[in-house]
Amino acid sequence: MEELKLRLLSDDFGKHLMGVEDLLQKHSLVEADINVLGERVKQVVQHSQRFLDEESSDGYRPCDPSIIVERVQALEDAYAELVKLAVERRSRLEESRLLWQFYWDMAEEENWVKEMQQILLQADIGHDLTTINLLLSKHKTLETEILGHESALQVSISGGDELIQQGHFGSEKIQERIQDVMDMWTHLIGLMDDRKKRLTDAVDFHQFFTDADDVDNWMLDILKLVSSDDIGKDESNVQTLLKKHKEVTDELKNYQSTIDSLHEQASALGEEDRESGPVVERLSSIDRRYKELCEMAKIRKQRLLDALSLYKLFTEADGVEQWITEKEKMLGTMVPGKDIEDCEIMKHRFDGFDREMNANASRVAVVNQLARQLLHVDHPGSEEIVSRQNQLNSKWSSLREKSEMKREELNSAHGVQTFHIECRETVTWIEDKMRVLEQTDELKMDLTGIMTLQRKLSGMERDLAAIQAKLDALEEESDKIATTHPEEAVVIQQRTGRLREVWEQLTEMLKERDAKLEEAGDLHRFLKDLDHFQAWLSKTESDIANEDSPASLAEAEKLLSTHQQIREEIDSYVNDYSSMMEYGEKVTADPSTFDDPQYMFLRERLKALKDGWEEVHQMWENRQNLLSQSLNLQMFNRDAKQAEVLLSSQEHLLSKDETPSNLEQAETLMKRHEGLLTTMDANDDKVNLVLSTADRLLQEEHFAAEKISKKLEEISERRNNNRAAAMEQLERIRDQHLLHTFLQDCEELHDWIQERSVLVQEDTYRSARTIHSKWTRHQAFQSEIQSNKERLEKVQESGQALLKAKPEMSELVSPKLEDLGSQFDKLEIDTQEKGERLFDAKRADLYDQSCDDIDSFARDIEAQIETEPMEELKDLTSVNIMMQKQQLIETQMLVKTQQLTELEDQAEHLEKLEPEKGDEIRMRKAMVDERFTKIQAPIKARNRELMKKKETFQFKRDIEDENLWTDEKIALASSQEVGNSLQAVNLLLKKNKMMQAEIANHEPRVNAVFENGQKLISEGHPDADKYERELNNLTEKWARLQDLLEQRRQKLLVNERVQQFLFDANEAESWMSEQELYMMVEDRGKDEFSTQNLMKKHEILETSVEDYAETVRQLGETSRQLIADGHPESEAIGIRIGQVDKLYAGLKDLANERRAKLDDALKLFMLNREVDDLEQWIAEREVVAGSHELGQDYEHVTLLVERFKEFAKETDAIGSERVAAVNEIADSLISVGHTDAATIAQWKDSLNDAWADLAELIDTRNQMLEASRELHKYFHDCKDVLSRILEKQNSMSDELGRDGASVSMLQRKHQNFLQDLSTLQSQVEAIKEDSAKLQAAYAGEKAMEITNREKEVVRAWMELHAIGDSRKSKLNDTGNLFRFFAMVRNLMLWMDDLMRQMSTSEKPRDVSGVELLMNNHQGHKAEIDAREDNFGDLYSLGKELLSMSHYASNEIKEKLRELTDKRNGMIHRWEERWEHLQLILEVYQFARDAAVAEAWLIAQDPYLKSEEFGQSIDEVENLIKKHEAFEKAAAAQEERFAALERLTTFELKDMKRRQDEEQMRQQDIIEKQKQEQERGRHSQDQPDTKSDTSSIKESRSTHSESGSPTQRSPTTPGKHPSTPGPAMASRRSSTASEKKAGSRGKSMTRSKSPFRSFRFKKSKPPPEASSGNYSDDEENLRELESTDEDLEAMLVRKHEWESTTKKASNRSWDRICVVLKGTQILFYKDQKTYRTRPEETFRSELPVDLIGGTAEVAADYTKKKNVFRLRLANGGDYLFQANDDDQVNLWVTGINQQAQIHEEASGKSQTLPPGSEKKDEPKKRSFFTLKKK
Repeated sequence: MEELKLRLLSDDFGKHLMGVEDLLQKHSLVEADINVLGERVKQVVQHSQRFLDEESSDGYRPCDPSIIVERVQALEDAYAELVKLAVERRSRLEESRLLWQFYWDMAEEENWVKEMQQILLQADIGHDLTTINLLLSKHKTLETEILGHESALQVSISGGDELIQQGHFGSEKIQERIQDVMDMWTHLIGLMDDRKKRLTDAVDFHQFFTDADDVDNWMLDILKLVSSDDIGKDESNVQTLLKKHKEVTDELKNYQSTIDSLHEQASALGEEDRESGPVVERLSSIDRRYKELCEMAKIRKQRLLDALSLYKLFTEADGVEQWITEKEKMLGTMVPGKDIEDCEIMKHRFDGFDREMNANASRVAVVNQLARQLLHVDHPGSEEIVSRQNQLNSKWSSLREKSEMKREELNSAHGVQTFHIECRETVTWIEDKMRVLEQTDELKMDLTGIMTLQRKLSGMERDLAAIQAKLDALEEESDKIATTHPEEAVVIQQRTGRLREVWEQLTEMLKERDAKLEEAGDLHRFLKDLDHFQAWLSKTESDIANEDSPASLAEAEKLLSTHQQIREEIDSYVNDYSSMMEYGEKVTADPSTFDDPQYMFLRERLKALKDGWEEVHQMWENRQNLLSQSLNLQMFNRDAKQAEVLLSSQEHLLSKDETPSNLEQAETLMKRHEGLLTTMDANDDKVNLVLSTADRLLQEEHFAAEKISKKLEEISERRNNNRAAAMEQLERIRDQHLLHTFLQDCEELHDWIQERSVLVQEDTYRSARTIHSKWTRHQAFQSEIQSNKERLEKVQESGQALLKAKPEMSELVSPKLEDLGSQFDKLEIDTQEKGERLFDAKRADLYDQSCDDIDSFARDIEAQIETEPMEELKDLTSVNIMMQKQQLIETQMLVKTQQLTELEDQAEHLEKLEPEKGDEIRMRKAMVDERFTKIQAPIKARNRELMKKKETFQFKRDIEDENLWTDEKIALASSQEVGNSLQAVNLLLKKNKMMQAEIANHEPRVNAVFENGQKLISEGHPDADKYERELNNLTEKWARLQDLLEQRRQKLLVNERVQQFLFDANEAESWMSEQELYMMVEDRGKDEFSTQNLMKKHEILETSVEDYAETVRQLGETSRQLIADGHPESEAIGIRIGQVDKLYAGLKDLANERRAKLDDALKLFMLNREVDDLEQWIAEREVVAGSHELGQDYEHVTLLVERFKEFAKETDAIGSERVAAVNEIADSLISVGHTDAATIAQWKDSLNDAWADLAELIDTRNQMLEASRELHKYFHDCKDVLSRILEKQNSMSDELGRDGASVSMLQRKHQNFLQDLSTLQSQVEAIKEDSAKLQAAYAGEKAMEITNREKEVVRAWMELHAIGDSRKSKLNDTGNLFRFFAMVRNLMLWMDDLMRQMSTSEKPRDVSGVELLMNNHQGHKAEIDAREDNFGDLYSLGKELLSMSHYASNEIKEKLRELTDKRNGMIHRWEERWEHLQLILEVYQFARDAAVAEAWLIAQDPYLKSEEFGQSIDEVENLIKKHEAFEKAAAAQEERFAALERLTTFELKDMKRRQDEEQMRQQDIIEKQKQEQERGRHSQDQPDTKSDTSSIKESRSTHSESGSPTQRSPTTPGKHPSTPGPAMASRRSSTASEKKAGSRGKSMTRSKSPFRSFRFKKSKPPPEASSGNYSDDEENLRELESTDEDLEAMLVRKHEWESTTKKASNRSWDRICVVLKGTQILFYKDQKTYRTRPEETFRSELPVDLIGGTAEVAADYTKKKNVFRLRLANGGDYLFQANDDDQVNLWVTGINQQAQIHEEASGKSQTLPPGSEKKDEPKKRSFFTLKKK
């Protein structure tokens, strides 16, 4: 143990990690030894126990037990110590291992960090962008690795931290090690960031140079483009170059952003790189080259533009010169004709040339402009440009001169021809007027005659003025023409003479008629006035009866104003009405006129006029009432809308139900809502006004009372709702305000409590030097808490009040109150406890210090009182300073008094703690009380003395100041200046008012001075008498000042009124004098515009004058009031106001005179403008209406007609209205006695004459243009129809198509072509009708030309119709031919494919295989039967084509023969294949039956060979029964074996073959004969392949249902019998079998296949099958037309007509199954119904009979495609829709064939081509024709 103990006490805990590990292993061995020692110690203890427990019989003990116990105890203690040392050493070793493990980890981390530092300190940062990016990627990897290693480092460091926290013996070194490693790590991170920054800067640096290289390369490319010398060879080339250059320029301009980004990139570099030489030089080089490129681009653009301008110049010059050359030639061909039409044509051509000339003038200008531009820029080709420009300008000038000469020539010729036409038209016009006047001779001078003559003469006067103007114009024109065309002078003179002659005759006749009319002038004027009055009355009634209802207030006011104007107009017509009615009654009062119709009519007119006059007044009153109510309604609507806007605004604001989250928001909401309530109160007046207006309108029974009442209720309800909502919301906001006020108070108090609670917990008195000062501060802190307890109480009171008012807030308020109360109580308790803790231990010291403090304070106060005597205070300032010191002393006294009170408490407490010092404490306390009481009395006396001194000094100063201030104000108030102008008076009044306000504000100060003085006097001050005198003096001054101010104010007010009146009077006189100058101006304006401006200015002046009346009235009232008050200047005021009134009256008179003058001038200018404009407009219209241009062709004349119709319509609409308006204005001006009435009348007459002439010219031109248009339209239509006919003829192709699809397409095209011809036919008919009309209207050459055109059109039409019919027939034939060929081709391909299938050599292996082959072969037969209809359709189509003598008849016949042969061969091949399969089936059946029989025999053989015959009766009986059963089974198998004995057909044929061979060997001599016999037999056995004998129908009718398929009918005539052996054997076998079956009652024959009895069947055999009058070929072809063939398909049907007069009840489209059977058509729901239940037709409909019916394609039905129509004999009509055109043709052909078969009962039709017929012969039987037994 000692050895182990020495080892455990060793100080070696290892020098490194491996050493520690070794020591731990050694320690483990030591621990093992200790464990061994432990076992030994246990054994020793156990052995020692034996010595202690055992005692010998004689009491012997080996050793003293106590010694044993001691030794054992020592041993155990040594072992325990050893174990303890072992545990301690292991712990120390574990700690050492952790320490060295930490050092190991730190060393690894340090090495790793150093390695990383070496990597990061590398100087290589790359030499280009690629290497830098590579280094950067490597650095990112390294950075990731470093940052990823930080977690491992933190793990190691955390291990060290744990050791430190555990108090490891090496904690200091661990901490140092950690710090070193962390410093290295921080340094490593810094190196990493530095290297990354260097790499990033290097990337930016090299990236900059890379981008700069790209910019340089781009600039080199652009330099090549902008420095190119290529400027193009022509205009298009230059345009291309310009476009490319624009792209280059745009690219160059856009590249500025790239260069800017390069600059930004350079500025983003590091400071060193940014300011380095290469970067700066590179940037400046790029900027310089970019500017050079921009300049070069501008230069190249200018060069290209110059080149473009040059090429444009040459191009335009060439084009213009070419055009000039052409037009010079054209001008040479323009020779004026001798009639008006030729002149019009030439003039029209010249006008077109003139328009072209004007258009090309711009081109010449363009050339000159381009030339000037090029010369301006000094173009290299300036000489060429100048020469080309001069050449073009000379040619252009020459052409212009020629055109002007040609224009004059054409105008002159046209003028001559126009003069002749106008002379003829004018003569005709005058003669027409003469005839009209001659017709008036028959009129009587009664009322009717006068009215008729008046009407005609009123129109005649206008016409005469127009004729006169026309004559004057023609005379002037004749003089000009005679001068310019001397050759026409004689003719012109004759025409003018004729014109004068007829004109004189007309004027003479008109004078005679005027004389007649003058005799009845009064009646004429009465009738004219009556017409005018009735027209006015009608117009007024229509104006009043206007149903327009105003939609707005402005419109209502406007309508009411207009209605009032109508009233004024009605009042102006009262005198006219009275005079007219008086004259009318006088005219109609004569009894002789009672029966005269004209007078009766006049009386009716007068009655109607009276009724109309009364009705106008009544209508006006009704309309006035309606408009007044409408105005009131609009005003109400306006106010209501405003009120609704206000209410909506209030509703919008009230809808915002905001809940405040704090007190500030609550106050904001409160203010906002109070503002809203104020606004609502202000707006209630507007709402009440609306409501009162509505009540008034309802009381007046307004027409819209219901609407107003509804609006009234709505507004009132909304106003009340808003008010209620506002009050409710206000209540909520107030509650929220109270709540948030309470919460904020709670928060503030809570924050204060928290702050004080923190102070209570802290030692806040550390700065205090003594315990007494700490105690003082604590007392102040407690005082603060007690003073704030009132806040708590107030908060609690407000909370309780809130809970009482709003119990629902208890959940929010109650917790707050409880929390605050508990916190405040806790604060008080904590404060008290802190005081007790702080001062209990040092109360004695505190008590002593407090006493010393109070004592020292008392001594200081005594010394201060003694050193500052009161006698030295001589003024107010020193007293105030002493008062401040006194207040400071009193404040300190209060604090010391409180301390003294607390000192008593401390003394009592201290006595309890130290009773032995009680006397000392009480004595100390008494001394302090005595000292403190001693100083209180001097302090109070000193305070009273200071207050008295202050009052005295203050009063003296105040009384002195008030005297000075009062004297100053009295001097101002006693001033006598009252002002000599309004401005001065106002200024003085303002000063006086300010002084009064100042005195009023100063009065409280004066009163205070009085009170202080009275107080001093009452207290008996030594200077009381002096003070009383000063007070009395101040009182007198103050009263005097107030009186002076009031007197001055009254004087100023009186003077203000006078000065204001004089100022206003001066202003009024100056303003009116100024207005008089404007009113006295004699300028009425030079034209309408200036007059309107003057009128507008005058209206403004009048308005101002009217408004100024109120000012004048106020001046008069002011003057009268001043005079009544007895003002000193009353007389001057009266004179002045009289001058103002007189001046204003004169101004109003001048204004009225000026307005009347301007109104007359304006009306005259307006009428003059209207007349001039209208006459000019009429003259312009007359030029157009007088044109003789009738058009050169139809388009031209149509254009002229359309334009002239628009012209006439526009002229009539505009002219009538404008003329009527001018006449009305003129009449009104004349009626009111305008100063220029004569001029106005002259203007009116000339205007009416011009308008009548224009109307007549328009009518004449309309008639001429209509006639010309009809003729040209006919020629145009003929030409158009001929061109269309020729176009249709040329559009018809000779192509007939290459196949069926192309033919169908051509047929559709041709059908569309024929449909298009229908419209052409209607045009041809229209031409015939137009020709007949025109021939009646024209004669001579025109009539011949009309007839020739008609014949030409009709002849072309007939030719086109014939060509169309011919092509339609050819296309139909070709379509049928291609359809026939397609059907033949399809059937041939099908037959080839079927024969190829039937020729397969597949060999069956058993009966089922044979049956499968037979089933497939039967499917071939079904397919053949299914194709039967196709063959029938083909034969029918071939027959039809042959019957029509088709152009391909030979080819059709050849196809029919080829198809027939192919079909016969196919059927023959099918029959051979069928016979072969039946033969094989029989063989395989035999083999199967034989195998079954053999198996049965083998199975029975053991039984027959058995030797068991029974050992007893029972066994024998059983054996007998078993044998009987065997015999029955054998009897049952007998039939099977009998069947096996019968020879099969194969055996029979083999037997026949062997017999033939034997006979051939025996009869070699007669071999030839035998071969002939065999050949003959073979020929009789084979079917006739030349005829169509293999018809499916014949096969169906002739197959028997039983017998051998190899047997032939023995009744076939002319046929050698075959070998009878096999046949007879077969028949015998059959007979024997039947006999056995009959005898045994059961047929036991060989099992048969279902194909053994296969026969061709038909559900309904044809009637012809029973007769043998036709050959097989004839019968087959006849079946193609047979009525027994069924045609079936799913079609869509529509039943339109049941009979000729009755429509079908159901005309909807139905998809049904349609079946054609013979001459009937049946309808089924679907094909399944037809096949399963043929008796159930669709809707139980009866079959449709086709006899007499027809089917055709429904070309007239266009809603659906592929539709054909079925018309029945009874008038029924069906529509069927098929899938395609082929199906349509199939059904149409089938139906028509069935309908024709019944009609062609007279004989059979030929079905085959010539040469294919045979004579009648007995019908042959088919290969399968065995009679049924």
